[in-house]
Amino acid sequence: MQLTEFNNSAEITEFLAGDIAAKLSAAIESKGQASFFVSGGRSPIALFEQLSQTELAWDKVTISLVDDRWVDSKHESSNELLVNTHLLNGFAAKANFIGLVGNEESAFDGVDSAVAKIRDINEIDVLILGMGEDGHTASIFPCSEQVDAAIAKDNNGRLIATQPTTAPFERISLTLNEILKAKQVYLPLSGVNKVTVFEQAKQLDDVKKMPIAAVIKQHENLAVLISQ
Repeated sequence: MQLTEFNNSAEITEFLAGDIAAKLSAAIESKGQASFFVSGGRSPIALFEQLSQTELAWDKVTISLVDDRWVDSKHESSNELLVNTHLLNGFAAKANFIGLVGNEESAFDGVDSAVAKIRDINEIDVLILGMGEDGHTASIFPCSEQVDAAIAKDNNGRLIATQPTTAPFERISLTLNEILKAKQVYLPLSGVNKVTVFEQAKQLDDVKKMPIAAVIKQHENLAVLISQ
């Protein structure tokens, strides 16, 4: 884990935009294409908008989601809508986007079709994680019945459906093992509360109490970017 402190969230955004663009460009240079998985929420909006105005070979970049709520892509809670609104504009409009939510009524019925959508992505070059104040990451919630399966070492599935009890909607999410396979993972954290949770997670032995702890402890190329 690499930990870097910044003065504010704007500095994190500036750094991330440049570093992500450089890593995507390097992947394109080495293998002709790149994959970029992003998280939702309000925090990444500024980053998405800055990346959309960054020149690189976006037509060779495939963008998908770390997780999404099982709602229509036009629903205000949809991460797919967030990406379409704030990232797939400007230069980044040329990127190939793959959503995870299908037509099935339940996320639990839609896992196989979602996995099929990303079958051609053999490795994730760049992945941005978020973290909730309960220590959840992606849609792996400590409160959900699926937390054990989501973080199990022997779970080789790429995606899992989850139903948190402390947040609305069924979810579709990358499993822990799929997150750990990503070549580069970024975890930007702004604010005293998030930093405090991060410090607590670092000390946990039982990672299912704060699933972000499993990423912190196991991912070799995790970059944590902090501003108080």
